[in-house]
Amino acid sequence: MRVVLLRGLSGASRASGPTVVIDTFRAFTTAAYAFAAGADRLVLAAELDEARAIASAIDGAWLIGEEGGARPPGFDGGNSPGEVRETPGLVGRTVVQRTMAGTRCARAAWEAGARPLYVASLVIAGATAQAMRLEEQVTIVAAGQSGIEAAEEDEATADYLEAALSGDVDIPAVLRRASRAPGAARLRSAPWAHRDDLEFCLAIDRFDFAMQAAPEDGLLVVRRVAPHGEAGSEV
Repeated sequence: MRVVLLRGLSGASRASGPTVVIDTFRAFTTAAYAFAAGADRLVLAAELDEARAIASAIDGAWLIGEEGGARPPGFDGGNSPGEVRETPGLVGRTVVQRTMAGTRCARAAWEAGARPLYVASLVIAGATAQAMRLEEQVTIVAAGQSGIEAAEEDEATADYLEAALSGDVDIPAVLRRASRAPGAARLRSAPWAHRDDLEFCLAIDRFDFAMQAAPEDGLLVVRRVAPHGEAGSEV
């Protein structure tokens, strides 16, 4: 299998064919915890006003995301797996998510022609690799910091995915890289970060489902899928 690594919004805009967009701190970790809590689907938004409009048009939608790390005005929650774990009543609901890196990069990759498109983080990296194991070529987009600067945790997750596709993974090394990344330091100290966010983001392969994005009714919607097509479950 050939693996192509791209970075940020500029890289996402060049993606094509089978593609995985990575945002480990925190967009697609938060999304994975939402699915584990019973959310039915997750709608990816690129802009704040777009996210608010989508959520207002969907009965019972839960609007989450960030701008500069913090929860934007009018949003129900931030971009935080820790918040997800403390939020009751997510079973069967639609989550609308907008972040500066992950959701925007996923939208850009889809618009560029990425098919099929998966979104991922460390907590579902193994299952994502398994879902793509039969592809001849895979593009990995490391979303990075705000979709502009490289982020070590996304680079480590990309290396994990590439290694998993070839069957040779050094999990302790991946964990060391991610836990020592500048993004990890931010999560330990930022006032907008939940106290458990970093721990939840570093829980490698906690869930055994992948997350695939596809259009539904004019929206780019993520649903959980298992590597062999059955419903994924929590490990």
